Amino acid sequence: MAQFALRWILMEEAVTVVIPGAKNAAQAEANAAASSIAALSPDTMAALREIYTQQLAPHVHQLW
Repeated sequence: MAQFALRWILMEEAVTVVIPGAKNAAQAEANAAASSIAALSPDTMAALREIYTQQLAPHVHQLW
């Protein structure tokens, strides 16, 4: 799930950098591998954008 989330963030045009946390080397390696997994489809990206807009943005967007 973490790699999927990181892949989504990496594919967002508005994002210029992703800085995930890691508690150990294995987590850091898994996070780095997120850029190697297959690109998400346009339909998946649209669905995730809709989830963000409806469920997350109202709680965090004003903090930016």
